[in-house]
Amino acid sequence: MNDKEKVRKAINALYEGAGISATFDGQINNQVAQVLGLLLVDIHDCSTALKWVPRPPGSIVSIAWVAKNLTQRIIERFKDSQSFLCARTRILQYQTPLRLASLGI
Repeated sequence: MNDKEKVRKAINALYEGAGISATFDGQINNQVAQVLGLLLVDIHDCSTALKWVPRPPGSIVSIAWVAKNLTQRIIERFKDSQSFLCARTRILQYQTPLRLASLGI
C-alpha cells in the first residue's frame, strides 16, 4: 500500500472510529494532508482521544507524515477511547474542507 492509500485509509478510519457513515474518496494530495494535520491539531486541543499521535513538526503535514504517524493501531485506540465527542465534532466539521482540498480548492 502506498502512502496516499494510507492517508485515505487513515481518514476513513477516523470517520469510522467517530461513528460517521461517510467514505472519503477524493484525490489525496498535500492539501489534504495539511487539512488532516489541522484536524489532528484541533482534536489534540479539545480531546484526549488522539493524544498519542505526535504533533507534526512546525505544523507542516505531508502525505508521508500521515502515512507514518497515523497508523491502524492508533486508529484502533481512537475507536476505543472514551474521550472522543469533541473529536467526532471536529471530524464532522472537517469533512467539507477535506473534500475541497482534494479538489485543489
